Amino acid sequence: MITTPIQLRFNDIDIQGHMYNGQYQHIFDLGKNEYFERVLGIEHMDGEQTVVTASSTTNFYVPVGMKDQVVIRTGVERIGTKSFTVFQQMVDMKTGVIKADSRTVLVGWNAVAKESFAIPDSWREKIEHEEHITK
Repeated sequence: MITTPIQLRFNDIDIQGHMYNGQYQHIFDLGKNEYFERVLGIEHMDGEQTVVTASSTTNFYVPVGMKDQVVIRTGVERIGTKSFTVFQQMVDMKTGVIKADSRTVLVGWNAVAKESFAIPDSWREKIEHEEHITK
């Protein structure tokens, strides 16, 4: 599981003083991007090997305020033939309280051919190593 510190911005917060719910996925995406960089060694996915979101759910538990310091914990909980499931938590750095979590199914996608592809063995091996997944 990878931990990504997040710097909240003024425009993340709504008039009620907490994070606008539309911003959560943007913040979770920062965690996914860091996971891809650190675990898979991919700085930017494009071209023939990328991923697309097949489904995403977010659970909101405790509002995030402007002065909160949060991190995103990102891990892969399942790897299928053509997809993998990412589980993330937004956690208050001071209290350890889980503010929100998200589960996203990502599908291997060839943007040139416009078709899905099997998750490469190289990705699978790196994810299994990071997450201590045994076959």
